[in-house]
Amino acid sequence: AKKVYYGPVYFRRESEPYMTLALAGTRRDAGVSVAEVNLKLIWDVITAIKVGEHGQAFVIDAQGRLIAHPDISLVLRNTDMTKLTQVIAARAAGAGATDEPVQVATDVRGRDVLTAYASVAPLGWIIFVELPLEEAYAPLYDAIKRSGALLFAGLILAFLSGVFLARRMVVPIQMLRAGAARIGAGDLTQRISIKTGDELEGLADQFNDMAGKLEESYSGLEHKVEQRTEELAQSVGELRALGEVSQAVNSTLDLETVLNTIVTKAVQLSGTETGAIYVYHEAKHEFELRSTYGMSEELITAIKAHHAGTGVAADDPVGKAYATSAMVQILDLRNEAATPTLELVLRAGYRALLVVPLVGAGGVIGALVVRRKAPGEFPKQTTDVLQTFAAQSVLAIQNAHLFTEIGEKSHQLEVASQHKSQFLANMSHELRTPLNAILGYTELILDQIYGETPEKMKGVIERVQSNGKHLLGLINDVLDLSKIEAGQLVLSLADYSIKDLVQSVFTAVESLANAKKLALKIEAPPDLPSGRGDERRLAQVLLNLVGNAIKFTDNGEVAIKAAAVNGSYTVSVRDTGPGIAPSDQAKIFEEFQQADSSATKSKGGTGLGLAIARRIVEMHGGKIWVESAVGMGATFFVSVPVRVEQQAGRP
Repeated sequence: AKKVYYGPVYFRRESEPYMTLALAGTRRDAGVSVAEVNLKLIWDVITAIKVGEHGQAFVIDAQGRLIAHPDISLVLRNTDMTKLTQVIAARAAGAGATDEPVQVATDVRGRDVLTAYASVAPLGWIIFVELPLEEAYAPLYDAIKRSGALLFAGLILAFLSGVFLARRMVVPIQMLRAGAARIGAGDLTQRISIKTGDELEGLADQFNDMAGKLEESYSGLEHKVEQRTEELAQSVGELRALGEVSQAVNSTLDLETVLNTIVTKAVQLSGTETGAIYVYHEAKHEFELRSTYGMSEELITAIKAHHAGTGVAADDPVGKAYATSAMVQILDLRNEAATPTLELVLRAGYRALLVVPLVGAGGVIGALVVRRKAPGEFPKQTTDVLQTFAAQSVLAIQNAHLFTEIGEKSHQLEVASQHKSQFLANMSHELRTPLNAILGYTELILDQIYGETPEKMKGVIERVQSNGKHLLGLINDVLDLSKIEAGQLVLSLADYSIKDLVQSVFTAVESLANAKKLALKIEAPPDLPSGRGDERRLAQVLLNLVGNAIKFTDNGEVAIKAAAVNGSYTVSVRDTGPGIAPSDQAKIFEEFQQADSSATKSKGGTGLGLAIARRIVEMHGGKIWVESAVGMGATFFVSVPVRVEQQAGRP
C-alpha cells in the first residue's frame, strides 16, 4: 500500500544483522520485489565517519540494538544499547526529531564522551556520534591556558606599574596624611608642602586653605559654644522647674505646697530676688497674699495689712493686671506715681517688678508677682516662663477649689444617704405593722373564726392575702437594705449545720417546685463540718437564690449543692432557665437591677434580693457570683468561711 516496506532488523545465527526491503511495482501486475539485506555492509559507512582523532559513530535500530559500529564484534554480539543515557534521551525525543542535541554521557565501554544523534526517519534508526570528553574539551582547555598565561603576564605588568606609580605617590600621600592628622589634632598652624605639579599638590593647597579658615573661625567658636551652653543650661533648668511644678500640681491637692513650689521656681528662673502669689477672694473683692519667696516678714506683714479690706485698687499694679487681664511691667519704681503698695516695695529696696495675672475660665483669679532690685526691662524669655508658671498656678487653684467643692458635696450626699436609709428603715417598720395586722385578719377570716366565709368572698380574701404577703416580702427587702446601708444590720453569729440549712431551704421551696413540675435536687455530703455564722441570714440568701431559680425556670430542674473546701463553704444553685447574658451578670447584684430581658422582667420583682444577698455574704467575709450563658441556664455560687468569728467591716 505504501509502495515501499522496511522490515525490522533481525539477526541470523544470532550474530549477523539483516533486514527485509520490499518495493511494489509501478503497474498493477508488476508484483513486489523483496530483498534480504546484510547490514554488515553499513559498517563501511560507519567506519568512514571520523569525529576528531578518537571519535566514532554507531547506529541502533528502533528496539535499541546495535546494528553498525566501528567495532563489528559489538554488532555481532547483538549488543543492547537501551541502557545508555544518550540512547534513552534520543528514544524519548521520538524518531521524528530533526535536532541534534549534544550531551555528556558514558559510551558502551564506560568512557565519558560528548555525544550527539540524528534520526533516520523511515527506518526508526538513530545514528550517534561520540567524541571522548577529554578530546572534546581539549581546545577549551588550551584556550583557558593561553588566557591564564596572558592574565598572569598582565598581573605581573600591572604589579610592576603599580610599584612604580606607588613610589611616586606614597611620599606625597604620607605627607598629606601626616599633615591632615596634625590639623585634625588641633594644630591649625600646620601647612603641607608638596611640589609635584599634579592633583596631589592641589589637594595639599586645599588642606592649607582649610586650616587657615579654621584658624580664623576657631577664635570665636569657643565664645559661641560657651554662650550656647549657657542657653541650653538655662533651658534645661526651665524644663526641670516646669517638671517639678507639674509634678507638684498633679501629686498633691495642698494649694499652699503647690503655690510655694511655683513662686520659688519663678523667682529662681527669672533672675529676681523676691516673688509672691495673690489669690482673688471674690466675696471680699480683694487679693489675698497666699505664697511668698525671699520676702522679709516686715514686708509681708505690711502688704497683707494694706490689702486687707482695701479691695482692688485701680492704681495698684495687681489691680491694673486684674482690670486688663494683661501682664504689667514696671521698669523703675522711682519713675512711677506713688501708691501705698509701691512705696512699701520701694522702701524694701526693689526697683522693678512684673505682675502676671492668673486668668481662669471665669476671669482673673490671682496674680504672680516678681521683684528685682536692679531697674530695667524683663527679658522676653523671662516673661514667657512666668506666663507658663501663671498657667500652672491657675490649674492648682482650680484643682483646690474643685477638691473643696467635691468634699462638701460628698459630705452632703453622705448625710442625705444616711437620712434616706434612716427614713426607709423607719417607714418600712411602720408599714410592716399594719400589714401584719391585715394578713392576720385575713388568716382568721379564711380559718372561719368569724363564721363561714362565702366562696366568692373567700377567693377575694385569698388574693388579698397573697398580695399582702408579696408586699410584706418587698417591705422586708427594703427594710433589710436600709438597715445595711445605715449600718444597723448586725449578724447573730452562732454555730450551725450547713447540711440542715440546705435541707430547711429545700423543705421551704419544695411546694413551689412541685407546683411548676420542676425537679428539685440537693447534694450535701454527710461529713460537712459544723459552721459558725448567722444561720437565719444565710438561709435568707439561699432562699432568695433557690426562689429565683424556681421563678425563672419553666422546665427542667433546680439543683442545690454544698461542699467544704479549704476552710470555706461553697453552695451552688443551678437551674435550667433562660440564662443570663454576660453584660447583665455584674449589674444584677446591684440595688433595683434585673437582667435586661423581657422574659426576666415579666417575672416581676424589685431587684433587691440579690443586692441584699451580696451584702449579707460580704458581711460574712465571703463572695457571691454567677456563671451563665443565654439559653444555657445559670449557676449561682456562694462562698463563705466555715467559721466566722467577727462580722466583716466591724471593729
